[in-house]
Amino acid sequence: MLNARQLALLDLLEQHKQPMAQLARALEVSGRTVLRDIDYVNFTLSGAAAITQPGNGGYQLEIYDRHNYFRLLQRHDIDDQILALLLIHGVMTRTHLADALTIPESMVSDKLLRLKQRFGRTVTLASRPNAGHFINEPETKRIVILANLIKKDPDLFQPQGITTRLYQTLRDTPHSHPAFSVISNDYQASVLLAVYVLRNALTLCPQTEIEPSVRTRYDAAGLYLGENGLRHASALLSDLAQCAARVNRSWIEHAVNSLMKQYRLEPADGQLIDDLTGHITRCAASPVWLSESRQGSMNPLRAAWPVAFDLSIGFIARLRQQLDITLFDSDLIGLYFACALERNPGEKYALILLCEQNAIATINKMAIERELLNCRVMIVNTPAALNALRVEIAPVLVINNSYSVVDSPGLDVLTIKNIIGAAGISLIKEHLESALIRQKISDWLPAAHSFYYENQAHENWNDIVGAVCEKLTARGQITAADAGRIRQRETEGDNLVINHVAVPHSWSEKQPQFRGYLVLLANPVKVNDEKVFHLLVACVSPSAREELKIFSYLASMLQRHDTHAIASAGSYEEFVALISQ
Repeated sequence: MLNARQLALLDLLEQHKQPMAQLARALEVSGRTVLRDIDYVNFTLSGAAAITQPGNGGYQLEIYDRHNYFRLLQRHDIDDQILALLLIHGVMTRTHLADALTIPESMVSDKLLRLKQRFGRTVTLASRPNAGHFINEPETKRIVILANLIKKDPDLFQPQGITTRLYQTLRDTPHSHPAFSVISNDYQASVLLAVYVLRNALTLCPQTEIEPSVRTRYDAAGLYLGENGLRHASALLSDLAQCAARVNRSWIEHAVNSLMKQYRLEPADGQLIDDLTGHITRCAASPVWLSESRQGSMNPLRAAWPVAFDLSIGFIARLRQQLDITLFDSDLIGLYFACALERNPGEKYALILLCEQNAIATINKMAIERELLNCRVMIVNTPAALNALRVEIAPVLVINNSYSVVDSPGLDVLTIKNIIGAAGISLIKEHLESALIRQKISDWLPAAHSFYYENQAHENWNDIVGAVCEKLTARGQITAADAGRIRQRETEGDNLVINHVAVPHSWSEKQPQFRGYLVLLANPVKVNDEKVFHLLVACVSPSAREELKIFSYLASMLQRHDTHAIASAGSYEEFVALISQ
């Protein structure tokens, strides 16, 4: 069985490639222990995935079969088994849990603590003196949570007479109720099995009429369920269908556009509205309180698209308040917003292509502009023509597609010979994103705005953010409205933390462009269960779109460094050196 450290190793590598020194530091063990863990993990994963070391860039996790990979991890991670036992038996002591799982009682205590941390946002794990531990949730929600566990792995419930074959039988048996068609067949099967498993523990007495297709499906699977259980199953499926029916496209469009207006963005396109409507309808019909697989970290995406994920948080809050639909997958909603923002690029960036042969230059220009919609390419044939064009425009990047030597200070130059293919386009994208920001670091992160904050060990995150915003306001660098928005954003959850650097952010009407304020902390502070060493307060202009590239650049640069390098950056110059490499 994989231990907690080995599972943590996989969690780290699911986020991004990491060097050995950083892995050892994060896991608080030696490099030799990490190597032993890697060998054992690769043996245990049985070809579904492997930890590899490509070149000298550190270690990375290659997943070859995602379904089997997640299934294998679930067999080694007993969190689901503990949840299932608590749902089925109601109240259990640590001793009873240890006996059922055949593990030491001390390990049960650690697992219960981890459960509270892992599922604290969706499941309330409580305890009663002299009684034991239990799931403190309403009966309907307990059924849904158990259904989520069954859908993840039906074989987990073999002691209750549930098997994968039985699950497949229920899933494949057709139903005649038209309203249930919005609920996927596999989700219906998991709900029916959850009601069956909890049949003797159901206390409510719903008055809903028994749907004939529900009885038919139980009979087809060879399962007997009394009248009360059949009413529970019918009532729950009917409630899910009615919840999905409350979702309509016009409401989604109104809610999204009001958020876009609040952030001074263009109205949403039709594809975003259609995507969100379909996604929310599916979520309402088939709620997932527990993720169906171990999710990789969304921090890199959240760091690259902070406005999109802030939009998702505001949108989900409205969804809960106005339609009474509960969603927790803000990451997925955020991706929909990110895609919509990417479909509506802002200004075009100037690239200069230096190439002696006009035919090759024209082909390469078309390839670049086809792949990089926010770029316009201008062709020059000689270095002299390049220098003359620089008088008129300030290019973001110069692509040297010739055999000439370009030696012009202040220019970002990328050399690619001959016809530019897919690899060359990827190289241009990578250099373009960093060049856009590297040239303006002193503009969007001024040295004069950086300061040192002597935070005390007892100060929590909200206290620190409030004090920092108060100081920035007193210095006239942000307005009182900006400070209020930043403080409010930091209390809404899903705080943006990039490799131990917290980024409190908000849009601002004071500045016409992105503006960052580096705050060096005297003592680290916990944010989202992650240790934070510094703050970078960011104010984003609602009329500018460059912040998307800035956040992406900042995330990619900071992720290259280990924790020690981030923590030891004790001045503005040292921090800027980290993000400029």
